[in-house]
Amino acid sequence: IGGAPLVNRIAATAGARQGRLRDALKVKSMEALMDGENPMPSQTVSQMATFKGYHSDLYFNDNTYEPIRKMILGVAKLTAVVGCTLGPKGRNVVVQRRVGTRPRIINDGVSIAKEVHLEDDLEEIGSQLVLEASERTNAEAGDGTTTAIVLSNALIQEGLKRVVSGVNAMQIYRGMEKTTKKLVEYLENEVAIKVIDDQIEDVATISASGRRDIGVMIAKALKAVGRLGMITLEEGRNVDDWLETQQGMFVDECGYINPKLINNPEDGIVQYEKARVVIVDGDVNTLEEIIPVMEIAFEKDEPVFIVAHKFAKEVENFLVLNQQRAGLKVAAVTAPAFGDLRSNILEDIAILTGATVVGEETDLGLSLSSATEKVMGYAELVEVGKEGCLIQGPNSTKEAVDARVQQLVEKRDRSDAAGNPFYERDKFNRRIAKLKGGVAVIYVGAMTELELRDRKLRYDDALCAIRAALDEGIVAGGATAYVRLADKVDEIAKDLNSEEVKGADILKKALEYPLLQVSRNAGVHGPLVVANVRDGQESDPLFGWNAATDEYGNMVEMGIIEPAKVIRCALENSVSVAKTFLLTEGVVVQHYLGEKPKEAEVGEIQM
Repeated sequence: IGGAPLVNRIAATAGARQGRLRDALKVKSMEALMDGENPMPSQTVSQMATFKGYHSDLYFNDNTYEPIRKMILGVAKLTAVVGCTLGPKGRNVVVQRRVGTRPRIINDGVSIAKEVHLEDDLEEIGSQLVLEASERTNAEAGDGTTTAIVLSNALIQEGLKRVVSGVNAMQIYRGMEKTTKKLVEYLENEVAIKVIDDQIEDVATISASGRRDIGVMIAKALKAVGRLGMITLEEGRNVDDWLETQQGMFVDECGYINPKLINNPEDGIVQYEKARVVIVDGDVNTLEEIIPVMEIAFEKDEPVFIVAHKFAKEVENFLVLNQQRAGLKVAAVTAPAFGDLRSNILEDIAILTGATVVGEETDLGLSLSSATEKVMGYAELVEVGKEGCLIQGPNSTKEAVDARVQQLVEKRDRSDAAGNPFYERDKFNRRIAKLKGGVAVIYVGAMTELELRDRKLRYDDALCAIRAALDEGIVAGGATAYVRLADKVDEIAKDLNSEEVKGADILKKALEYPLLQVSRNAGVHGPLVVANVRDGQESDPLFGWNAATDEYGNMVEMGIIEPAKVIRCALENSVSVAKTFLLTEGVVVQHYLGEKPKEAEVGEIQM
């Protein structure tokens, strides 16, 4: 700060209200800053900079831990509004974004958290940091967003108590991190159970906040298309939900190149049966390239389905003109995605249809102009819409498709072992689903638009929970699995040093918070429920409490289950956010001062 040419003034405040300048810092405090020390207790340093009209407020922890306490207050406010939705007896939250828009009724944790913006800067920072844990859990597992916020709040609150008492924050974090790794191994190897088909409905129902009709519909869709199939949601036109399924490979972002090629105007699609397939890993720029394959299809009076990176306008006009005047049966689409992913998807389509990918950059180096009938594949049915296409391959390629699916599964597992981001796994899963499964579309119905949005969010949570359960198995639901993990902490803590044990103790206590929140929402005394569950799990590891019926028993037998992946992601992301809080020593908040007023020139009136 000292000596910086852009600094106009350094001031201190006793109450740290943003954007207000107070008395100048004493020389003693200035010298402390220059020496790398914190300012005097309970002080905030404001740095006024003329550069681009911004200034920064700097906050430092002192003996009172005032900045981090304000950040934790923001976390507590966020947890209060989000936590009330947890469990089968959780409530809804009404969100009004701005004046003039309709309010939304939301039961989804991360959707509510995204709408929370606090007035105080430090409180806002705290809530946004915890929101990150919720969003990461949603991105990786698709569910458990509310639990991630509740867990984060518990870890931060309990952790601050130890830090204020003088325990080293880094040692606390190391204890939590080591304990978390051991708990994840315990969860994956001993706690998680492989999901069976009869349990899919229960997983979806629990994730949809107890809506059995949603669980039944998703189970029906998954049975129709298989575990590797694709299920999508659309807004229905009726008050009831209904399901539409179709077998084949659906390729999104792969629509027709020109609406004039549509031959089924009633449905607005290009539709052909028993079509030949031509796949080009490149652009089609001239008529000389495409005429040879068109002649082959025209002579045999067979439809032809062409996939390429891009079609020149000359080629597009040629296809439209010959379809309308010469009766050429053609469907042309642009390939989806970019780079290596696009080439891989084209190879998947080729394996499904028995075609050979042509293009100068392919392994064969075969150009489209020199292609013969041997490189053309076959499709039982091709349906091309504005946003995507559906391809049904012949039965003769079933073994090749199975081999391709197995190859993709192995690549996905190697990618996970290498520590690649979760979205790489998602790419493999999507390709496997498109190759192996069918397509199911659930049309969600409702009486009003508000109800429709709420039901779509519940359907989305349930679908993500099903995928997570199929990936890593299931555990006893109702937040009782966290209590089982908490009882494992004492055994893990034996291998930690004296200060790291305090981190393990924080994690043990925090793991009870989700069940306490579920109990609070159900109007039941939480500590009593936790004690009863802990006693019951000594004889039955799957013992728990059903908040919907206020009954104790085997949670799996009662159908109260949830994905193990949700538990893992919520735990890992919460510990990561708690580390950020516990290791925070200072906070920098930038403020925009606005544009500097323009100086009036001679003879000009300044308004």
